[in-house]
Amino acid sequence: MSNICQVTDCDQPMPTGDNSTACPDCWAATEQRIAEMPSLITELETTLSRQTVSGTANGPRSNERPLPYSILASDALRLLHKTIWPWVKEGLEANPDLYGNVHTTRELAHTLLALHGWLVTHPEGNEAVEELCFIVEDVARPAIDRAPDKAYAGQCDCGEELYVLVGQAGVLCSVCGNLRDVMAWRRTQLEAAADRLLTVAEMTRAIAETGGETVSRDRINGWIRRGRLLRTDHDRGVALYRVGDVLEILVADRHKAS
Repeated sequence: MSNICQVTDCDQPMPTGDNSTACPDCWAATEQRIAEMPSLITELETTLSRQTVSGTANGPRSNERPLPYSILASDALRLLHKTIWPWVKEGLEANPDLYGNVHTTRELAHTLLALHGWLVTHPEGNEAVEELCFIVEDVARPAIDRAPDKAYAGQCDCGEELYVLVGQAGVLCSVCGNLRDVMAWRRTQLEAAADRLLTVAEMTRAIAETGGETVSRDRINGWIRRGRLLRTDHDRGVALYRVGDVLEILVADRHKAS
């Protein structure tokens, strides 16, 4: 048995009399990762339930319709289960007195934590350390961690495209140093677009991206049914509505609410 930790890129000397294939530091980190798995699984499930594509939104929104779930989170959950299962299965076979729920990935994680002492003595324990490190650090966490969403804030006078963190009031141009008041810019853009004709779907996107306000299709369709919003034109049978008319309704509703 080597007196050096067999985990790749570790090479720490093993304590005298320790017959494990991984050093105490590697096992401590592994135990911590296993203990964090249930909360990690919850975060992955939350990412799935958001019905968004994980990743960094660093530019204008795509015209493509978002997928109804996060591919990264879905794959991470599947691979996490696939990684944990063989170790839990072998551990329960070697410890028949230990009862473990193994139906869900979360239950597998709890059972694997109970099997940690057995895992430390496994002749291929270093492989478990490497597999669990990879699945947590290189697969699961990146599927959750996202850069803050950014929204388009127009083009600076110097020509630089500007993007602002969602909810941020202003943005400083990295090229010329000019400060843009995002809300003022959005109001200007909406006023300039007052006479534009858009479909209901286009209207919801335009208001959200330029106006910073969420207006659902159902809400707009409700205005149409009640006669508050009238069709201005149509494009190959698809109704078109004036942006200015929608803005007037929004202003009226805000005044009414206040």
